[in-house]
Amino acid sequence: MHPNYFNEKMKKTDILFVVAFLIYASVIMAQQNSESKHSDIFETLAMKDSITHATVTIHQDKRIEQVFASNKNSGNSREQNTISGYRVQVFSSNTQRTAKGEAFKIEKQIREEFPNIAIYVNYLSPFWKVRVGDFRTHAHAQSFRSELITAFPYMRSETYIVREQILIK
Repeated sequence: MHPNYFNEKMKKTDILFVVAFLIYASVIMAQQNSESKHSDIFETLAMKDSITHATVTIHQDKRIEQVFASNKNSGNSREQNTISGYRVQVFSSNTQRTAKGEAFKIEKQIREEFPNIAIYVNYLSPFWKVRVGDFRTHAHAQSFRSELITAFPYMRSETYIVREQILIK
């Protein structure tokens, strides 16, 4: 036999194998997609498991499901609901051992004193930062900064106003 004949035969076999595999994978994926088209996680959890036939029973307040559904319906509209504004930065540190714990400790303290104000704990390597509020004007941010310093005088030296994209209500 000629050597090219063997190579051509192998190429055809390889191509047929790849095509058969792709068809098989497509069928499996289509089947999984048709089985997983449920409206939300709560329905998915309530379905019987195909192997063990076990089910999950959820006992919860209906408001949780409503919040979950409203977040799902709103999509990822966070970008659409932001404008340029101001926040009050109260903490920034890159001390690897303590910064994270300190950031969450400060967040807790501020949340207890100002429960209706948004607090953002962010990590942008290597810094942990705590920023407070969504203020449209510098004057509103400055007013809140004064309240914050009155409540937490020890934060005065690290507290200042930063320009940032803020969430609007």
